[in-house]
Order: sequence, then structure tokens, then C-alpha cells
Amino acid sequence: MTIYKIPNATSFPQVINLGSTFDVPLIKEMAKVISTEARAMYNQGRAGLTFFAPNINLFRDPRWGRGQETPGEDPYVISQYVNSFARGMQEENGNKYMKTVVTCKHFAAYDLENWNGTDRFHFNAVVSPQDLVETYLPAFEACVREGNAASIMCSYNAVNGIPSCANDFLQNEIVRKQWGFEGYIVSDCGAINCIQSTHKYTSTNADTVAAGLLGGCDLDCGSFYQQHAQEAIDNKTITEADIDVTLTRLFTYRMRLGMFDPPNDTSYHSLTPADVNTADSQVNKFYDAITCSL
Repeated sequence: MTIYKIPNATSFPQVINLGSTFDVPLIKEMAKVISTEARAMYNQGRAGLTFFAPNINLFRDPRWGRGQETPGEDPYVISQYVNSFARGMQEENGNKYMKTVVTCKHFAAYDLENWNGTDRFHFNAVVSPQDLVETYLPAFEACVREGNAASIMCSYNAVNGIPSCANDFLQNEIVRKQWGFEGYIVSDCGAINCIQSTHKYTSTNADTVAAGLLGGCDLDCGSFYQQHAQEAIDNKTITEADIDVTLTRLFTYRMRLGMFDPPNDTSYHSLTPADVNTADSQVNKFYDAITCSL
């Protein structure tokens, strides 16, 4: 494969500005540009095809410090944003292959970094059922039901005493059973370890693997599963059948991205560095995003 020099990718305004455009079609067009450029870079061995975006946490307290990453404070606006972003990035539209995979994050009730002696690794979000349903879940429900996103990221924090990545009620009962999610759930990086080390929800490595895997988290962004899954199998806290369920979810989406098929089978293989940071993206998409966000 010939490696070409790749120009800078098209840059768009911060997400908090994009949310203020209230322009749903614009968000989808922007996401199409991003995913096109991602595929072009992937074809050159310069990028992957799964993206830890969008951040759809509500931003209502400036002490969080990451509000610029999110579309804002309103559940409805964020829901519309994620629907358009996910569809533009994955861009299936009857295509045999997905263009990219998006990961809606951080699930759930996550909006604290480090404040007043509590950091995101130890934080326990105490949320009433009404606030959970009306405030913190709508954007993720839209991510699944309307955006058809392939992936969700569980967060570092706990929700009502249960670490998010081990939360069977949130991940299995609500996301999978109620919303019909068929994709996979990935931890924030190191969050499986937090189940035991910071939340003290489990006391052994094997029980931690089981809490995460059976609680609905398929993929560990970290090394905890890799290091301790065999111990959990040996202790019979998980079974090979449990791992098979997870592997099926993960490899299904690798297949849907075309990773195991001849490159020429997908129309995205024709994308090259010439499709990155094009004049159309700069003059039309970027200019529209800038002017609408002002």
C-alpha cells in the first residue's frame, strides 16, 4: 500500500457551539464529512473506524470543566444532535457496510471531573428515578433508538451506589431490553478497574470481571479483562458462554465495517487523501457550521 501525505482534517466548531445552531441537518452533514475523512485516513493506515464520540452528557454546571465537548444542557436538543451525528458518522442507508462506528458517552449521569475532594473515579451520582428518566437518559435513548449507534461507553462514576460499568439495571435492563440495543458497550479507559479499586463494589479480581461482563460491559478499554478473565473462568464466576456473547457483539460490528472482507468490496475503499479537508468541506460545511454557531 502506498502511503500518501495526509492533509489536516477539516476542523469544526466546538460541540457546545454546534448545539447552539439548532440545525439538525447541519450536524448530519458535518458528521458525513468527518466519517469520509476517517475512512480516507483508515485506508492509509492512519486511523481506526471506531470513534469515542459523541459526548452527550448534559452540561449544567460549569465546574465540570468539559462543557465545550457537549451539545448543551437540554435533553431534547442533545437527543436531536446525537441522532443526526450518529446517522452521519455511520451512514448505512442500505449500504452493506457501516462507514464508521460511533460511541455515545459517558453513560450515565456523568458530569464531574474533580471537585471539592471528589473525582470522577470515586463519584457516586445519586439520581432519583424521575430525574434519571427525564434528564439523564433521553439522549442515550435517542442514541440507540433513533441514531442506531453501534456502541455506548459506560462511565467511571457510580449511579446510586452501583458502578456504571457493572450496572445490570442500566446496561442490560434499560439499554438492551427496553431500548432494543444490539451493539456493544465499552468501558471508559480504566473504568473496569474502578469497580474494585475506587468504588469498592467488589473485592476480588474474578468478581470484578464478572461484575463488568455480566453487568453489560463487553469491552474493557484497559487491561483488567485481559489480565483477569482467565481467573474468573477458572473460578466459574463467568463462563466461556458469557465471553461468546460478548465476542459475538464485538465481531459483528467489525464485520459490518468490512474489516474481514477484501478492501475492494466496500465503496469506502476508494476514498483517498484527496477526500480530506476538501474545498467543499472548507467553503460549505465548515463555513455553515461557523456562521450558524455564532
